Amino acid sequence: MKLVYHIHDQCCGHATNTLDNVIKFALKDGYKELFFTEHCPLANNKYLWRPSHKQLQNLRKRIDLANLKYKDKLFIHFGYESEYSKWNIKYFNKFVNDPLCDFLVFGNHYIGDVWAPNPKLVMTDLTKPEELDEYYENTVLAMKSKLFSWYAHPDIFLAKYQKWDDKAQWLTKQIIKLSLKYNMPLGFNANGLHLVRNNFNYPSKLFWNEVAKTKAKVLVEADAHDIPTLRRTWLLKAKELAIKYGLKKNLVDKITIRYFH
Repeated sequence: MKLVYHIHDQCCGHATNTLDNVIKFALKDGYKELFFTEHCPLANNKYLWRPSHKQLQNLRKRIDLANLKYKDKLFIHFGYESEYSKWNIKYFNKFVNDPLCDFLVFGNHYIGDVWAPNPKLVMTDLTKPEELDEYYENTVLAMKSKLFSWYAHPDIFLAKYQKWDDKAQWLTKQIIKLSLKYNMPLGFNANGLHLVRNNFNYPSKLFWNEVAKTKAKVLVEADAHDIPTLRRTWLLKAKELAIKYGLKKNLVDKITIRYFH
């Protein structure tokens, strides 16, 4: 494991990582490439902490300087973990044309549209079957846009829903079909290991057992908010769990990033 996907900096407001510490431990563990995927800034965000555009500019500047300093040892990529909105296409076109952001990762934290007047958070509010329909509709639009390089924690909806009913199984199968259709890897989230208490909390055994029946690509992503979840031992623990869930043939160590620049 020489590449680490999905890393957050303390500028997001709910991480303790600093760029300097991440680099220090990355060099120690022998990583060659790091993929910082900071949360995209949202003016109307009410739940998840998000960095400001100014904070992201500062982080990008420091990453560019670090790439010059460690050019023979390490390279750091920079993109956003983002939701999608059919009501605000201009916002995503801005990402594509802004040299600050090189790529996008689909991290769907909301039911329906994140630009709705009162967005509902997946991890706290998703309890009704009809809300899975809203979640699916937004997922379809994101996949069709072909803006995103992989789908972070696609099983996150089960963490609050906590039911393996017909609707949950239907949504799982639809996400897998979309992954195959648009060749978008699914992220097996190592940060979620903190939450594994039953079959629903992500990484969800129920979700990934279904993925294992297919040829969908699976990427072990760190989603590192602190140094312990960045360490090789932690990522190997996640990889071992993925194999335990039947995903050995699905796992990929490297994916094609859809760069804008």
